[in-house]
Amino acid sequence: MADFDAQKKDLMREVRSVLDEVEDLYEKAGDNGSDQTKALKDQLRKKLGNTKSRLSELESTIADKARATAERTDELVREQPYYAMGIAAAAGFIAGILLGRCRG
Repeated sequence: MADFDAQKKDLMREVRSVLDEVEDLYEKAGDNGSDQTKALKDQLRKKLGNTKSRLSELESTIADKARATAERTDELVREQPYYAMGIAAAAGFIAGILLGRCRG
């Protein structure tokens, strides 16, 4: 789960970096130009704002779902520890068989 969180954070950081670069390019673009260019620039600004907003919402939703899943898993393990151990043992057994076949 920690690896997933690290990957998610890296991805979000990368997306934010790209959005920041696009925003910088937008700000550096000159205001002189045709009306059509100005209209396109306004559309880009709106879409950039929407994208940043949706990214924040997505990040929040993913964090909430991950937290809820972790809490539910913890509850299930506490309520039925033998069931959880059985699943873990079965997964280990299957993984051992598959690894044994690959080497053989």
